[in-house]
Amino acid sequence: MSRISERIENFNRAFSIYSDAVSAYKTDSSNILMHMALIQSYEVCFELAWKVLKDYLNINGISVYLPKEVIKSAFANDVIKDGQLWIDMLSARNLTSHEYNLDKVNVMIPDIAGNYFDEIKCFCEQVKGFHE
Repeated sequence: MSRISERIENFNRAFSIYSDAVSAYKTDSSNILMHMALIQSYEVCFELAWKVLKDYLNINGISVYLPKEVIKSAFANDVIKDGQLWIDMLSARNLTSHEYNLDKVNVMIPDIAGNYFDEIKCFCEQVKGFHE
């Protein structure tokens, strides 16, 4: 199995968990465990999403390595349509990974369960067309 195929497979599994976490959060948004599951599943899913982008760009002759440069190159090459949203998602991933004040993290939850989920869901459909 190629690197990108393996990464896409892992991304799809992570997206499934993220999707379940979004559903659970929407069912019981007052449950702190749902918040934690949502945040963790988002972090893993986003991490794999930008790495799928990196692999796809590399296969197509564009050598990029850092998340922000991957996002900028993907946007510049019309692989993703909303570069600013992806930068916002990266910032949220970075903040949730290193923030231990739940009040600050909880401010990001509506985007994680809404806009970011919708974008990653679209990306999940898009990667079906990625081939080595």
